[in-house]
Amino acid sequence: MNKRILLSTTLLAAGIAIARADESPFGYIYTSDVLPKGKFELEQWTTARIGKESGNFLGTDLRTEIEYGFFDHLDGSLYLNYNYYYVNGAQATSGPLENQNAFNFNGVSSEWKYQILSPYKDGFGLTLYVEPEYSTIESATGERHQEYALETKLILEKHWFDDQLIGAFNYTLEPEWARPNNTVSFENSLKMEWTTGLAYRVAPRWHVGLETRVQTEYANSNINDSEFVSVFAGPSVHYASGNWWATLTVLPQVWGWPNTHGTGSLTLDDNERLEVRFRVGYNF
Repeated sequence: MNKRILLSTTLLAAGIAIARADESPFGYIYTSDVLPKGKFELEQWTTARIGKESGNFLGTDLRTEIEYGFFDHLDGSLYLNYNYYYVNGAQATSGPLENQNAFNFNGVSSEWKYQILSPYKDGFGLTLYVEPEYSTIESATGERHQEYALETKLILEKHWFDDQLIGAFNYTLEPEWARPNNTVSFENSLKMEWTTGLAYRVAPRWHVGLETRVQTEYANSNINDSEFVSVFAGPSVHYASGNWWATLTVLPQVWGWPNTHGTGSLTLDDNERLEVRFRVGYNF
């Protein structure tokens, strides 16, 4: 497994594609910034998801993004999504997973952000976000499927102490329609997520921060039928220089429901014990 983690770390470093002025001090939390009109950004995302109940599980998600500022308050992006899975004798909360060792193409998505308020001009930032998605891999298991989703976000941002301290909050609502490859009908679910964090500029070009993430999913989009709850919390480090920037976030799962006994501890079906995300971008 150590070799697999080393490979994932190499992929994290290889995620050095390159980004812009709309830099992000967070790995998971979106800020309210949008690209200026006529500007491009190239960004690489690499996320390693490590550990189930037992055995070896490593899922590495890679996303290559090209973003363009259409207007001063509106930008759009196209993502190519692909991943690498190593699964060997892994046991999730509800049962064993199929062994595999493979790279996969995992579909495409398109992100659109519209900024209503700017934290620099209006005292706080408010941005609306929508991302239609198509994927071919089930992220929790690495198995083949078909899924359509529409991810929407409400993004809030506030600055203090002459922009030295940045706070951000995202509320995400995402309906999904998915089916395994060997079935005919699609199943509907509704994913809900709350992310929030603070990032403090400790030196020129450097921010350190804390991010938290709470995620749940409702079967058949019934908000009275929660399938799981996962809570993550961990540190982030951000560096920016000229036209490029990079952010590293480490998020262990700190609490989840249900566990193997149906109570609270860690839930390891839809999520993993640890996530590590590296983002790097270049603006031009």
